[in-house]
Amino acid sequence: MKKFVYKAKSRHGQPMQGVLEVENRDIAVAKLREQGFLVTSIRESINQEITLFQSRAPVKAKHLAVLCRQFSIELQTGLSLVQSLELLEEQSADKRLQKALGQIRLDVASGSSFTKSLDKHKDLFPHVFIHLVEAGEVAGALPEVLERLAIYYEREDELRKKISEALMYPGIITAVAGLMVLILLFFVLPMLIRNFSGFGVEPPRLTQIILAGRDWMATHWYIVLFAIGVVVFSVKTYVNTIGGKKQWHSFTLNVPVLGNLNKMVVFSRFCRTMALLLRSGLSMVQSLEIIERLINNVIVNDALQTARLEVQRGQNLSTPMRAKKLFPTMLVQMVSVGEETGNLEKTLVQLSDFYDREVNYAVASFTKILEPIVMLILAVVVLFILISVYLPMMQMVTQL
Repeated sequence: MKKFVYKAKSRHGQPMQGVLEVENRDIAVAKLREQGFLVTSIRESINQEITLFQSRAPVKAKHLAVLCRQFSIELQTGLSLVQSLELLEEQSADKRLQKALGQIRLDVASGSSFTKSLDKHKDLFPHVFIHLVEAGEVAGALPEVLERLAIYYEREDELRKKISEALMYPGIITAVAGLMVLILLFFVLPMLIRNFSGFGVEPPRLTQIILAGRDWMATHWYIVLFAIGVVVFSVKTYVNTIGGKKQWHSFTLNVPVLGNLNKMVVFSRFCRTMALLLRSGLSMVQSLEIIERLINNVIVNDALQTARLEVQRGQNLSTPMRAKKLFPTMLVQMVSVGEETGNLEKTLVQLSDFYDREVNYAVASFTKILEPIVMLILAVVVLFILISVYLPMMQMVTQL
């Protein structure tokens, strides 16, 4: 089957455009004529495959936030769906998103629903986006749903930026210190050894060991790279197994400091997403199914799956959550209160705001703890190198 992009005029002279998926060009023209269209142009749509170097990741949260905000405004001002998609395509800063919007616009113009058109680009648009657009399209409240999605993705982007900022400072320090160590090993230390050899001073044992290790790594660098590759591949392969994934995800939730931060991020995302889905008209079971696909942690997924099955049997959400030690007591109690009062969506929004603040505190605490630890480790490494540099100097002084 091939795709053909066409432009035509209806019986009343109105311009039409769209996409047909048929065997060849003649069949496409025949089908359009059967519908009473006068074909003005038709060409085969050549879909370029994603190359090895092109990203396959979903669209970034900040681009989705802008997209949803602009889309909502355009629909509220009275523009049609096709006109709005055309404007979004022109304004998009993401090339992959721009191409997808063009294909979606052509599909919608040819009579396909917006949700079905989005469903062809699952690798680009998250599950939450597609399912909520479907709910908004069915309920006739697409602008309102897009407005909520814009707020949702703005929060997601803000959370990602906070975590990135927390890791930036230690990363810079590590890179600078690593560069200093390389300069000491490959430039400063050899120069000093040559000078000391001119005075007949033999390098100490520690300095000789460091130089021998440096020379071996420089000569057999391919062995070092191969060993690192084998270790990384082995760890990734094990983590991708069912048992390995469970162990790794359990570790990320229970490791000191980082585990608490990871839990806060997971619970914040859970509350914010659940509130968004319920407010948009999806049932509790549908919402839990979508969240299961969004949260990558196997331990949390198992707990959510158990909760969904219990909800299907008629239980409240708080009952299976209380049975799991994973969920904090406050989260379970607040969900229970929200269910009893009929304000679960509002309660979840308040909880997501609370956990967002907790993430801020956890990130600040993590940064404060990480900075001195990184500095201490790097100081020990640099001190070890400096000792190997100064030992020959001290030995030369004692011999003189």
